[in-house]
Amino acid sequence: MDSDLALVKDADVFLIFVESYGAVSYERPAFAQGLAASRAAFEDAIHATNRDVVSAFVESPTFGGNSWLAHISLLSGIEVRDRDTNALLMTKKRDTLPTVFGHHGYRTIALMPGTWQSWPEGVFYGFDDIYGGERLAYRGPQFGWWDIPDQFALAQIDALEVNQKTRAPLFVFFPTISTHIPFTPTPPYQPNWPRMLTDEPYDETILERAYEEQPDWLDLGPSYVNAMAYAYAAIGGYLRQHTGGRDFVAIVLGDHQPAAVVSGEGAPWDVPIHVISSRKAVLDRLRAHGFRAGLTPARPSLSPMHELVPVLLDAFGNHEASPVAAAR
Repeated sequence: MDSDLALVKDADVFLIFVESYGAVSYERPAFAQGLAASRAAFEDAIHATNRDVVSAFVESPTFGGNSWLAHISLLSGIEVRDRDTNALLMTKKRDTLPTVFGHHGYRTIALMPGTWQSWPEGVFYGFDDIYGGERLAYRGPQFGWWDIPDQFALAQIDALEVNQKTRAPLFVFFPTISTHIPFTPTPPYQPNWPRMLTDEPYDETILERAYEEQPDWLDLGPSYVNAMAYAYAAIGGYLRQHTGGRDFVAIVLGDHQPAAVVSGEGAPWDVPIHVISSRKAVLDRLRAHGFRAGLTPARPSLSPMHELVPVLLDAFGNHEASPVAAAR
């Protein structure tokens, strides 16, 4: 948990965990083919906004569910594969990614559209503020188990935090929810971002078409592809909303593979990670650590997820000596 964050100075940093975004989306031919166009559009959005991307596979500590095990492993830098270890770690006081950024003047935000009750874990992580489902105040039609489309969550955090004229840089942790099994009905992507904050974010015909989609529990693959295409569209659209003003770096990764009914028997526990930035020095350091240029990760897997922490912090700045070490 050591870095001066010099290479991301004054940039917002988004850590976006995409629900069920697994290696299978690249390595099962039907999924890769079905997502080819949306991936190309996502990569176009990256380059059209003067950014670049590097990617890798990493091993998640969980499979098909229990997303919080991936979250805590990355945010703490400690591998957590079960509930008992998770509960024990929560009793400890230690630095996390949010506190590291907080030490350097960042305002640290947890954007949690899937949380509808108190979230005491936020105290352990050290977030300055938490936006749960109720506080986000979505007024549109419901989608999925937690009602709120991912695109709305991004639009709302823009309105509440990102677009403030005078503020500190932000570290935003955002676990998405729109790609949760059974993946349908999938929210439509709305090109008119301000409309997402209204009571009627979608035209009626588009909404009816979305609600007509029902999961086929014997073949969830097509629904999974559609949901992942929505995730690419939402994040790519957000990039296009931010072509000027304050710079930001986006870390986009999967929390775990989709359930075995989608991933298949014997699937690995690997997920993609992408780092998107206009800062060449950040991406160069990640390439030196084994990331590859572009949106397509390559085998072998880079590391277990928790081992990404020193890699990311090294890419974001230089080792910062402790006061005791400096005195020596």
